[in-house]
Amino acid sequence: MSETELAKKYGMSRTPIRRVLQMLEAEGLVETKPNVGSIVTTVDLKSLRDAFALRIRLSELLGDMSPVSDLYPVMMALDELLPECKALVERPDVGALCAISHRLQDVLLGLSGNSEYRTVTDALYYKTIRAYYTILAELDWRMEAEAQVEEIHEILVSLQANDVRAVGLVRRNHIVRTLSRIMSFMVGDALHSGEAGAC
Repeated sequence: MSETELAKKYGMSRTPIRRVLQMLEAEGLVETKPNVGSIVTTVDLKSLRDAFALRIRLSELLGDMSPVSDLYPVMMALDELLPECKALVERPDVGALCAISHRLQDVLLGLSGNSEYRTVTDALYYKTIRAYYTILAELDWRMEAEAQVEEIHEILVSLQANDVRAVGLVRRNHIVRTLSRIMSFMVGDALHSGEAGAC
């Protein structure tokens, strides 16, 4: 994709497009090649594991990162999110589940008063979650949707107990399980590709 094509598609000048592409390149999501344009990078398993490992550790720290005292707005947002997510168990919609995941991330960022923590956590979320989204349609849909429902429910229970630290641990456990499913799929997919190539 070129800056010119993207600028035309979104009806804006090339300058903001260039800035966004530079940010994406700094995060390792795209690679810019002269006379070619920007290319979306492939997922590097080691880099993905490293990013997930940091995300897991950071989620454990949520309760220590200047937690906010008013949990009500977060609980209200999750109360809205939960039925939307439950509806997806029987109605597969990858885009809708991704949107719920993004909204959950945004809501949970509101639990910390530490701006640096929020910035780093959010950057890692978007860096890691793309691997999940690329394979989501090929995973067991019911399992994935129910896992998201379960996470939202467990977070709500923790918030009702006024326990932000527990919210971080719930998030941590779900991130670990998501990473496990991603790695199982990718390693299995790589093995099948290798077997097919050997035939």
